Amino acid sequence: MIDFGFWDAGPTPGFFPIIIAVVLLLASIASFIQVARDKDGKDVQYNRAELMVILGAAGIIIGSMVIGLILSCLVYLVLWLKLVEHAPWKHVIIIEAILAAIIIGVFVVWLQVQFPMGLFELFM
Repeated sequence: MIDFGFWDAGPTPGFFPIIIAVVLLLASIASFIQVARDKDGKDVQYNRAELMVILGAAGIIIGSMVIGLILSCLVYLVLWLKLVEHAPWKHVIIIEAILAAIIIGVFVVWLQVQFPMGLFELFM
């Protein structure tokens, strides 16, 4: 994020991600404090679906460091559609193609968003 800056005679590419990250961090801290001050004495319990979302997010973060953000999101989508939703391969392939076209067409080509490439950056 340091490479993108924050402000240089106007907003730089890192401006909005930094603003959003700061707001999310403050909201997370406030939520944590609110839960910590809860006097009901109830133990926090997570069900299977909540844990799968947490593990999925961790998988995308780790995957973005290894194979890049785009590929890790596409792999996550395939795994989710097949293992959780039990979608047929035809639907998975169609959804995957549409999502890849949107990511590459809109974000990479049109808006020129620089996604993390993971270990592929070593070869470029």
